[in-house]
Amino acid sequence: MKLLFVLFFVFSFSWIHAQDHNVLTKKEVKFVSGIFQEGSSATEITESLQEGDRAFLLRHQDLVVGYLLSTRAMGRYEYFDYLLAFAPDYTVLGLTITVYRSSHGAAICQKKWLSQFEAYAGEELTLGKDIDAVAGATISATALVGDMKRCYQLMISLKEEGIIQ
Repeated sequence: MKLLFVLFFVFSFSWIHAQDHNVLTKKEVKFVSGIFQEGSSATEITESLQEGDRAFLLRHQDLVVGYLLSTRAMGRYEYFDYLLAFAPDYTVLGLTITVYRSSHGAAICQKKWLSQFEAYAGEELTLGKDIDAVAGATISATALVGDMKRCYQLMISLKEEGIIQ
């Protein structure tokens, strides 16, 4: 009986420990698999991030294929969570909203609207000029447009600090 208890304890501990190494959520895995090669692995970057940010180095067979940033921005009353996929040269490959909590402004979750950010490489963006405005989502859209520069600068600073390649 003690042997069964010990085996159960060891199995339970190893299963929980193994779960800690599954660094991407299901939504993140789905997003990554839609942009990067199947079989890409993710390594979490923990240095130089602010609260609410999670960054990952993505590799496929020892080659860096890009980076993933999970972050959030403040809408009118609530934060919304989103993912940014970066190419090795730090241009944006894709963007998706993963959690939108507010009752207004969800129009920014539309793939067509989000596709305007693809190929973003740190330049200044203006809502209504460079990025189409969205009726009913002005505050959330403004927050996302403004946060893009911060996210790009974060990736560049990780590179300059030698944390990523």
